[in-house]
Amino acid sequence: MRKLLEYYRSRVLVFVGYDFFSNGGAWRSIYRVFRHKEANGEAVMLINRCNQKTFRQMVAALCLSPRLLINGLGAFTRWEGIAACLLRKDILIYLHDTEYMIELFARTFPWKFLLFRRIIRRNPVLCVSRQMQEYYTAELGVRQVHVIREALAIPSKPDFEPGYRHVVMVGSMDERKGVPFFSAVAEQANALSLGWKFHWVGGVASQTLGTLSERVHWWGWQEAPYEFVNRADLFFLSSLDDPLPLACLEAMGQGKRCVVYRKTGIAEMIAGVRGCAVYEDYSVASAIDAIRRVMKELPDSDTLIKITKKHASVSAWDSKIQQIIQS
Repeated sequence: MRKLLEYYRSRVLVFVGYDFFSNGGAWRSIYRVFRHKEANGEAVMLINRCNQKTFRQMVAALCLSPRLLINGLGAFTRWEGIAACLLRKDILIYLHDTEYMIELFARTFPWKFLLFRRIIRRNPVLCVSRQMQEYYTAELGVRQVHVIREALAIPSKPDFEPGYRHVVMVGSMDERKGVPFFSAVAEQANALSLGWKFHWVGGVASQTLGTLSERVHWWGWQEAPYEFVNRADLFFLSSLDDPLPLACLEAMGQGKRCVVYRKTGIAEMIAGVRGCAVYEDYSVASAIDAIRRVMKELPDSDTLIKITKKHASVSAWDSKIQQIIQS
């Protein structure tokens, strides 16, 4: 319990959203900023209230965390969002909404709009343009309003050290994806002076990973990790349990060498393809041996691309589902 309390109290900023991963774009800037700060080791947290299981997180953050940011007008369609802002006058409110959207909200939710207007006249408000700043000030009586533009995605431009063979894994940093195992393989490869550099692309998903190897470049979350895979010599799937990881499929679609554990769904797709290997034992020695063998081969890129198109393309999926429906 003490650790939990300390965790929430140490979060310097908690991002709260009620529309994450929706079709609109109002959540994307906040999500990008969160991932960027998280990758740089800052004490931040993101609460996705589209997920009903995050209610306790919301309550804990509201009670314990020093600063919250609630994203978008959509938060005020929920009584919960309104209650949170009424309880705390220091919650930052980031609005992306024009006069048209505000007026539509007022007509659709008149009682909620009255409380919303009261809240934004008291709480600090963030908006995306000076035009909106003038509107919120003149028409809605907002006293504290600051312009913060939207945030574009940061293009991935990995700088891979020349003179080495580069091994990449893409996935969330947790035990199931094999973070400790990946670290151990990197350490052993370094001890054997194999001339490989290891890279992990993905954000932290677990707080119990133990010590991360200094032999791995931990790139953190990247919105578009394509270039990391493109520059890699080999994709090493370190997962112990993974049904059919998309990142590895994308590597196959680029014709890259792939090394995977036998209990992952990718194994049945690449077995026997030149430039790929399936390691039978989930051990450092077995993985090192598989990577070693594959590094000596030119990958059969054409076959890998054909397999990916045949089994993992949108058209292949659609064809399969039509067959099932018709049968």
